Amino acid sequence: MRATVVVTVPALALLGAEGVTDPAEVEGVGPIPIETARELAGNASGWMRVLTHPETGAVISVGRTKYRPPPELAKLVKWRADRCMGPGCSKPASQCQIDHSVAWADGGETSVTNTAPFCQGHHTVKHHGGWQITHLGDGSLEWVSPHGRRYIVKPERHLPTFYPNAA
Repeated sequence: MRATVVVTVPALALLGAEGVTDPAEVEGVGPIPIETARELAGNASGWMRVLTHPETGAVISVGRTKYRPPPELAKLVKWRADRCMGPGCSKPASQCQIDHSVAWADGGETSVTNTAPFCQGHHTVKHHGGWQITHLGDGSLEWVSPHGRRYIVKPERHLPTFYPNAA
């Protein structure tokens, strides 16, 4: 059996962003120098990336480490959409399944930018109806029917964007 060491590193600190002083932390041990965290991340044979929002701590992505979104990510995806993201659908997101736009099997990440809530009907149509779905930058989805007709479905809410204060 292999040991697992959990190191939490603020992404901006890992990247060396100017003015970011948040330390990395080893679970159960405490803070470690950011240089040590960079070395651990660079030399790790396998590691799980969990990207969180710098202000709220909300999970934004778990990359390719998990197929199913963790509860925090699922809640964020459903909150943003508020309903099924299929064209013309009003089924509440709370009654929908979370699905990948770029399929997991095709390299898609489990992230807020690659998942959306779909009711059972739209989930089935997406996978077996010949439709193409593309995630657009603002959280909207573009559905293209087998006949080439395009539908844009916008989420009810947009995720807030935080910009660091300029020094």
